[in-house]
Amino acid sequence: MNCELVIQEYLKWIKDNTVVKSIEGKDICSISTPFLDRHNDHLNIYLVKQKENFVLTDNGYTINDLKMSGMDINTPKRENILKTSLNGFGVKINQNDELFVIANKSNLGQKKHYLLQAILTVNDMFNLSQESITSLFKEDVELFLRKNDIFFSKDIKLTGKSGFDHNIDFLIPQTKTKPERLIKTVNTPKKNSVLNAIMAFNDISQTRDTKTSNYVIYNDFEKDVSSDIILALDNYSVHHIPWTKKEKSIADFSMN
Repeated sequence: MNCELVIQEYLKWIKDNTVVKSIEGKDICSISTPFLDRHNDHLNIYLVKQKENFVLTDNGYTINDLKMSGMDINTPKRENILKTSLNGFGVKINQNDELFVIANKSNLGQKKHYLLQAILTVNDMFNLSQESITSLFKEDVELFLRKNDIFFSKDIKLTGKSGFDHNIDFLIPQTKTKPERLIKTVNTPKKNSVLNAIMAFNDISQTRDTKTSNYVIYNDFEKDVSSDIILALDNYSVHHIPWTKKEKSIADFSMN
């Protein structure tokens, strides 16, 4: 096998599928690359002349695309993931959410490669493992509760009549006018995950001396939830709150 030919073909593919255009009236070049984002669109970056150096930037596309898809980047876990991803390639982010690197004539190609690799890595934040996504959604719920001054305990283990322990994501204590409220978060509201929440609530309710109200907060950003799932929650008197309408739940969770 001619290994050198493999490299040549790879470089030819990059060259043949890269389109560079000058932006009229500005020292800026638009670079369309052969690499694809999660929408299967070609990644575009921009080369900006600054005195003796160059700035390579994605013009804020990567982060804004994730935000438009419903992902909140500004949470501790996500910020840590983002920072780690960018640091590995020497890429920075500015106040406008632009991913960028500073380059000179001698390392322009290398820096362009680093920026593209960083963009692809950050793009993959949308496709984290299911365990990570579930953890991040739970974090979103926690931040929502804190933002609205709702008092709670989290990750509470409660034992049901069966003798099994169940993890309750959030417990809001009872007040003079409201019962104790138990909350489970469901990032992917499918039949199994919702039924597990229902069965946990049902098992716990048989051992609680105090009256409780049970809630499922589910992520409906990606797609609508099946009417069968909603019916099941209603049949077991479990309150269900879609994340897109979370503001309506503030009154239920407040201490007043």
